[in-house]
Amino acid sequence: MPASPLTSRASVTVFTAEDASVWAGLAAAVPAVIGDRLAVLREIAGITGVAQYSEGRLEAIVIGQRRPVAAMMRIALFWSAPGFISADGPRLLEALETEALAQDILCLRADEDTVLRIGGQWERHDGFLQRWIGNEPTSRQEHVPPSWPQTVGFTCGPSALAMAMAGIDPALRPDRALEVELWREATTIIGPSGPGGCDPYGLALAAHRRGLRVKMFMSSAEPIFLDRAASEERRGLMRFVQAGFKHEAEAASLPIEPRAFAIEEIGHALDRGFLALVLIDQAVMMGHICPHWVLVHGYGDGVYFLNDPWIEPDRLELPMDVIDLPVRAAELDRMAWYGNPAYRAAVLVGR
Repeated sequence: MPASPLTSRASVTVFTAEDASVWAGLAAAVPAVIGDRLAVLREIAGITGVAQYSEGRLEAIVIGQRRPVAAMMRIALFWSAPGFISADGPRLLEALETEALAQDILCLRADEDTVLRIGGQWERHDGFLQRWIGNEPTSRQEHVPPSWPQTVGFTCGPSALAMAMAGIDPALRPDRALEVELWREATTIIGPSGPGGCDPYGLALAAHRRGLRVKMFMSSAEPIFLDRAASEERRGLMRFVQAGFKHEAEAASLPIEPRAFAIEEIGHALDRGFLALVLIDQAVMMGHICPHWVLVHGYGDGVYFLNDPWIEPDRLELPMDVIDLPVRAAELDRMAWYGNPAYRAAVLVGR
């Protein structure tokens, strides 16, 4: 059913974090608790809002939040005044979608309560609702591995591997015991102030020990992640551990491609039944340089879908922000380099 037209005297304003006068007006017109929420949201990168007014009076606000480079926007806030006409909700949603499309965003997500109040046609997923506003990829894989966000700051690789294992074996449910077990087997990094994460050889070996088919891409012949260590003593230990993992991987005859992969090769691997643990630099999405593992599990029509183990608390992210996240191929290609000189690493796992 088409959306009802806005009431005759209503007007809509689209705004971003830079529109100071709009934010000031919003804060003055809403309850204090909503004003506090607006103040927090304004500090987050990737915020787009739509406000509806009638005769100069604020009637409703909807604010979308996206991760930089992700092609998904989540509705982070929807507020309406007591006199708001519910039939205007879908039209307000359309105004947000128009702006989202201009930012190359392909889909919106929201929780149940927001959808009930704003209206529109949505698809139900595990833990959230979604609607495509761009062309939905038609050739993507159907199965989405369950999400398992990392429970500590240095277990992104084990969390990504745990999700891959659950994607391969639906009877397996990731949990913290598996996450920590995999980390203990695969860790190689000594972080600047404590424990660290995992290199591709360690992750590949952990998958291999569990009977999974494994293939690696590793473009650096030298030890990696050394920039994460605060002393030469720690860097020396990292070199030693990585050399041991590499020797063990070679002794197990794991297929290792000593080169940088092309993004298209990740898609080809998915077509052959693999899932891909891909090393990225978090600077592109989170604004700070850090190596990070994500699970790429699907693709279609130039869009790749990934489960990210990291939920960013400073961005008020929710579990729906990190599962089945659509990312354009060009953006994944940009993210999937780390270090100076830059290198690429990926671990493919399958049955």
